[in-house]
Amino acid sequence: MNPIHLRNQLLNATEAPDFISEAASIIESLKEENAGLESVSVILKFMEEHPDFDFGVPGPLVHFVEKFYGRGYEAELLASIARKPTSHTIWLLNRVINGTKQAADRERLISALRQAESHPASDTQAKHQARHFLQRLSS
Repeated sequence: MNPIHLRNQLLNATEAPDFISEAASIIESLKEENAGLESVSVILKFMEEHPDFDFGVPGPLVHFVEKFYGRGYEAELLASIARKPTSHTIWLLNRVINGTKQAADRERLISALRQAESHPASDTQAKHQARHFLQRLSS
């Protein structure tokens, strides 16, 4: 599925009565097509554009993007956080931090979380989420 088609599918799904089911169907199509890392970027940008949307916890989009953990997902997530942190992408970053054992990698991710807290594109909810996770990490 090309990036424009994927974005349009996601946009259409936001109008559906059951976004989660629609998103799961989109993800199944991506899996059948052996979609790669390029889909992760589209999904994260979609999350940036819809910061107040309920994507599920964690939901099919998160399950899909996290399949690329260790294969480029982290870099895509950090790029998303650098563009426009949202409470959902900050939550994803916290999940990555929790699974990271290497001290240098962990510190780089925590630094991104700190930057998200003061990022000019972060809304109040995203800043609160970042602050919450930073407090938990320091205790």
